Amino acid sequence: MTRGDNIVDLRRHRGRALSMPTARGMLPLPHQQKSNRGFTVYEHLKQAWQELTGPGQPFEVTTETVGSVPIRTFRHAPPSLREIWLSTAGHGDKDYLVFSGERCTYSEAHTFTASIARWLHDAGVGPGDRVAIAMRNYPEWMLAYWAVTSMGAVVVGMNAWWVAQEMAFALEDSVPRVLICDRERLQRFSEIRERFSTMKVVAVRLQDEAPAWATDWVEVINARPDLPAVAIAPEDDACIFYTSGTTGRPKGARLTHRGCVANVMNVAFINTVQPMAVALAKGTTPPAPGSSPAPNSLLATPLFHVTANNCVAHATTLAGGKLVHMYKWDAADALRLIEEETITTFNGVPMMAREILMHPDFARRDTSSLLVLGGGGGGAATGPGGENPGPFSGGATEYGLRHDRNIRHHRRGVSGIFCRQAVQRRPRCAHAGGQVCGALG
Repeated sequence: MTRGDNIVDLRRHRGRALSMPTARGMLPLPHQQKSNRGFTVYEHLKQAWQELTGPGQPFEVTTETVGSVPIRTFRHAPPSLREIWLSTAGHGDKDYLVFSGERCTYSEAHTFTASIARWLHDAGVGPGDRVAIAMRNYPEWMLAYWAVTSMGAVVVGMNAWWVAQEMAFALEDSVPRVLICDRERLQRFSEIRERFSTMKVVAVRLQDEAPAWATDWVEVINARPDLPAVAIAPEDDACIFYTSGTTGRPKGARLTHRGCVANVMNVAFINTVQPMAVALAKGTTPPAPGSSPAPNSLLATPLFHVTANNCVAHATTLAGGKLVHMYKWDAADALRLIEEETITTFNGVPMMAREILMHPDFARRDTSSLLVLGGGGGGAATGPGGENPGPFSGGATEYGLRHDRNIRHHRRGVSGIFCRQAVQRRPRCAHAGGQVCGALG
């Protein structure tokens, strides 16, 4: 069996730092809005941008040559996701993963991931080998993810909705050494198991004893907690996520450590430059980078996709925040969790955000903690007259390759300064030189 040619490499797009937008490229034009100091909002954004990305600053931007292509990158970015994960050990007893009454702290998560990585290593998995994860958004998904990426192996995110033959296609295409799956996916895999006789299988959240050909997750997390020492290069693959296959077979999109790290740095930069620009516009002292409270994020979209994984889970983890998992999407349950877990960040598809805002429970639930209500993969979900539903002051829209990490969000009290209404037509972005381009300026 050989690895299929269905896996594509996003070399041309990966690992880039954000380019400074220009007023010409923003919709609607925010440079017409004046702050109380007489400057345009755009000028404050430009000032904050330049200060944060200048020499010696946390988000200093430089140019590196990757595969003969010069790209803009963050000078102080860690080389791999391993460093991202190890840096979070200091969050200790803070809640990290929450699911249906279960809670896992950062300290517990680090112990678990070290045990998982050691078990995988002893099972023959090494740097560059692939490990498939097929399950719902259980806490085990992220534990396995950090274990695999931190030992230099590659996560293959399996679509949890795939039937047995679709699972077989992706497994034959990516050729993982190990499959980690929950009870539902284990049942589907049992239909095709004879085609993968050499692949090891780990079963998560079984109701009965594991079959003889599978290892129970309990055994894995009870292995010696000893994370293997490996060197991971920025250009090494971190994960493979498959497209939907709408127009043919699903394609496996390879994401490197450089690309994943650059994305989480971009998210951190966005969350720093906007409050700084607002403070400059108001004439107040800008907040120090990293001084904002850690986010509490609701995981409502699948972890086998970049929205929940690269954009939500990575950023929340780096900041020492809490990831609250949902068994499946339900707007009423989402509102309950927003209230009970003081959720600050929600990202899904636009219709999910609209369902939250328009749900009958919205008026009686306490959503005061919610700062970001975002979505991607489609246009803004607006009302019949084009109005932006709910109490949010405005919106911003970006577009691009969904598997190359892009973000769009509504931010309470922030985005209204930059965009006065939800964008109703194809959005644009621009290079620093002013020319209009695609999503990856």
